Amino acid sequence: MSKVPFILLVNPWITDFAAHDLWAKPMGLLLLGALLKDGGCGVAFIDCLDRHDSFTNRQPGVLPSKSGEFGTGKYSKMRMDKPEAFAGVPRRYYRHGIHPESFTGQLRALPRPDLVWVTSAMTYWYPGVVETIAVLKEAFPDVPVWLGGIYARLCSSHAAQKSGADEIVTCPTAFLPQRIEAATGFRLKNARRWSRFEAWPGPALELLPRLDYAPLLTGLGCPYRCPYCASAVLNPEWAKRGAESVYQEITALCEGGMIRDFAFYDDALLLHAETNLKPVLYRLVKEERPIRFHTPNALHVRALDTEWCALLRAAGFTTIRLGLETTRQDRQKEWGGKVETQMFVRAVDNLLSAGFPAGRIGAYLLCGVPGQRPEDVADSIRLVKRLGIRPHLAEYSPVPGTLMWREAVASSAFDIENEPLYHNNTFFACRRTDFTWEDLRHLKDLALGRVPFGSGETGEGFQPEAGKQGMGVEPGKGSPG
Repeated sequence: MSKVPFILLVNPWITDFAAHDLWAKPMGLLLLGALLKDGGCGVAFIDCLDRHDSFTNRQPGVLPSKSGEFGTGKYSKMRMDKPEAFAGVPRRYYRHGIHPESFTGQLRALPRPDLVWVTSAMTYWYPGVVETIAVLKEAFPDVPVWLGGIYARLCSSHAAQKSGADEIVTCPTAFLPQRIEAATGFRLKNARRWSRFEAWPGPALELLPRLDYAPLLTGLGCPYRCPYCASAVLNPEWAKRGAESVYQEITALCEGGMIRDFAFYDDALLLHAETNLKPVLYRLVKEERPIRFHTPNALHVRALDTEWCALLRAAGFTTIRLGLETTRQDRQKEWGGKVETQMFVRAVDNLLSAGFPAGRIGAYLLCGVPGQRPEDVADSIRLVKRLGIRPHLAEYSPVPGTLMWREAVASSAFDIENEPLYHNNTFFACRRTDFTWEDLRHLKDLALGRVPFGSGETGEGFQPEAGKQGMGVEPGKGSPG
């Protein structure tokens, strides 16, 4: 019988101008850890984004982490030089997460692994992935390092060239057991389980050094194919877990008051949820459990009838985010057809009637999409504010593989095909002479209530300022001025 392999899972650093822990856990890596443990492997986990690392928060040069409400917070961070691509961005750049000495100290405390598996998230965070893998290679020079996650999937060629990983994992989960066996010589005892999301165990949250909140995933993928979204690219098939497994996962974490805050990671939480989520919530309401649920991923408003809204309120849903994107009817159809303005208005009315405080309800509005006009965004902000809830601008980030990707490439003056740093929404790679950096900043101020409507606008929309280009960038130039 082959030796039981020891596999190290690593959540890498983030490199960006800003990063906050808004219920952000590496769900994919934690699910992988659960499957590996269930299959008989030894598993260790290092979280380079651990906000509670005491060594890090004591070090000079570190801006320490801060805790917010409901388990959220700010990561500790260290200032670093900006990549050349961001030379014209007037903001400081940071490595977010634990101190490098904390990372190397945790690695020294481990036995030599048989395999190291690193995840990745935003494509433009890849410098943090590169740094993480470099440290791992120095600690374990003869151990293979695999890289998976969103960046690896969406920018696999770039990751193969730049990351330093020995293998870029892009295959479906069902094929991973044979890949692991080929690398370690160990046959997983649960290989068949990997091919069906409904059969997966819950995420291995016990691997985390501390748990302020629990992430929940009741379904994988989304039935919609919105042109700006990568959900269907990353998870082509839509699958739902059974009600009993969802209930057991929640109640196990509630025992003894261990966890009160839960964040749903589903892309389509309420769609076709009558058989998997609704029965769970009714049971939890009957049991009067002191739970707070949060929905950082937008809820589909078409599902929010009076029954659903009353149930969500009774079950302890606390943070509500809705997907509106835009109030322009033609854009609503082009961008997936999942919402109409009157449908959104009814959903907000139902939520307010159910007793949700207006300040806990927010609506995501897309901003800076190719072809979009700033006055269209302003109109959407105006409607959301008129309803008494909070507008949240979702600044557009070009995403490889999406239906809108080719349009983004054509509309950007920057090489977004070959440099993922330009995908950073802070950089605003799709800005134009008729939708500038200044326009974006003004829209942010409108959304936050810093300026009144009519400031910087005419009766028909924005009043362009003569000659403004935004951050000194002229059309056709490939780098900031």
